[in-house]
Amino acid sequence: MHKPWDRRMKRLFRKAPEDIVKWLFPDAEYQRVVSSELEGEPIFADHLFEVTLYGKRFLLHIEFQRNHDPGMAGRLWGYNVRATLQYGCPVWSCVIYLKKVKTIEQALLVKELPNGQSVHRFDFSIIKLWEIPTEELWEKGLPGLYPLLVLTREGARREVIEGVITALTQPGNEQVSKADLLMLTYGFASLIFDNDEDQNWLIGRFAMLDDILMETRAFQEISRKAEARGEARGEARGEARGETRGEAKGEARGLEEGLRAAIVSLVQARFSSPELTRLATVQVEHIHGKSILQDLVAKIGTAQRPEEAQNLLLNISSNGNSQN
Repeated sequence: MHKPWDRRMKRLFRKAPEDIVKWLFPDAEYQRVVSSELEGEPIFADHLFEVTLYGKRFLLHIEFQRNHDPGMAGRLWGYNVRATLQYGCPVWSCVIYLKKVKTIEQALLVKELPNGQSVHRFDFSIIKLWEIPTEELWEKGLPGLYPLLVLTREGARREVIEGVITALTQPGNEQVSKADLLMLTYGFASLIFDNDEDQNWLIGRFAMLDDILMETRAFQEISRKAEARGEARGEARGEARGETRGEAKGEARGLEEGLRAAIVSLVQARFSSPELTRLATVQVEHIHGKSILQDLVAKIGTAQRPEEAQNLLLNISSNGNSQN
């Protein structure tokens, strides 16, 4: 599976497990996530949720797949048997295909002797997101499923994205962060929209939501790590030079390093362009001054097209001032 799909699906299932369980087993109650590391030779299932149905405990095992895998049924079977033995309860497996593939295996695996006598019979679920009517998933009213709408039958449309944005920006009390779901919606849409016009619209539309997206844990974690890395570098430089005011200068340099790293991370996250990311990495090393760097973070955050971000980076002189 391509890593962008893999990362986004794992984030979605971590953010909204209750809604995922309610979708697949409407009568079941989600209890908790259990470790997906299975004993024996170390392997990891994508997701294992403990649920109860009619007062009885079982595990819901979910694998998501981008491309056809001819060995998918056998792999699910192996995971299922090991999880059943490890946790001592029934396990139901489900594979969710994210994009249309030409060949899909049957939701049944039978192992039999040469005389036709069955030894093992393994049933599992298959979900093809591209066949699910968009309205059908929407009407379930489960916010945790909204990021998946763009992958459904009529989902790759601007109107669907607008509907999700409207629903997720309404005030209300919710268990899962709507800002996180917006970020996931943006991520899936950026992978599914296949022309420049739609991609540019998407960038511009979500640029209007930057204040909301910057509140997400993912964005804050990127910023925290960048600032911590920058502070450590700045303090180390101050100590190495033996400056009497090394601590203060180190903190100042650390903040600047953090802002530089944040600019690079922001460019990478918003525009997914290796060339633009490399340009940002080079250019920010020549920019000095907290206020200038903060201003550039804000401008990059509101740039609607990669070309705008590129111009912002190229029009910064060695002292950080705009050459325009």
